Amino acid sequence: MKNSPFIFLVLVGIMLVTAGCGNNSVVPMEPTNATIVETIANQPAEETAKPIGEAATPTVKPTTYKESMLPFDQLEAGPRIVILQNALHYTRDGFYSAETKPVTKEIVYDGNNVAAYSMSYALAFLHKGSAGTVKVINNDGSEQELNAENFAGLFVIIDFSSDAAPVLYNPESGTKITDFLLAITSEGEAIYSVVSGVTIIAAELIGKAGFDTEATYRYVASDKFYIPVAAADNLTGEVRGTLSGAVNGSFPNLKIASGKINDVIYIELMS
Repeated sequence: MKNSPFIFLVLVGIMLVTAGCGNNSVVPMEPTNATIVETIANQPAEETAKPIGEAATPTVKPTTYKESMLPFDQLEAGPRIVILQNALHYTRDGFYSAETKPVTKEIVYDGNNVAAYSMSYALAFLHKGSAGTVKVINNDGSEQELNAENFAGLFVIIDFSSDAAPVLYNPESGTKITDFLLAITSEGEAIYSVVSGVTIIAAELIGKAGFDTEATYRYVASDKFYIPVAAADNLTGEVRGTLSGAVNGSFPNLKIASGKINDVIYIELMS
């Protein structure tokens, strides 16, 4: 038969096609546009950045007076008026601690054993010290002059909660002062007594100590907190001896620290 080779080839082709159809493999299909769109739609949405206008505005706290204060040990010292009561009466850690606070010594005064504080505690707060003479001024206005050594040897007999003037007595020299108000050194500094229950205008205290009432002063507390006080505020401010024995400052027109400073240990002339 002339067509036999052709028929054979056709049969072979049919067999090959049939064999291919019996294979379980699947020919992958190219993804369509619809498939791609569906895949993207099913993906989880990512968080987008908030517009700049919606960002939280940080809160800026104003600087407090305490935060802006120059550290105490960086202050420039000046001539001082030391408050006797607060130089002897421990209230808070600062210049003193529980271990270094002033302690009394037993002395004989008018035939009796009494507890008294050495004047050296107050003298230690003077910026220039005391090596010349000391003018003592009493509450009645009377005055007397002592040499620095005699004054340094005085002991202070005091009841902090009393309005009675402290008694100063030197067991070595026999010097006795029973109505003490203040002492002014020849170096131009002072030690001032403010008893319980007494209130004095700050400018008046400064003037009695021989200081310039037109200047600005730094009031320093026993814990080393301090405030500057100008002349106008000293005219309206007060230094008070409280019933507890502490001496505090109050300045109604001063905004710093609400015009209050407790346990004033000295008033310092600012340069």
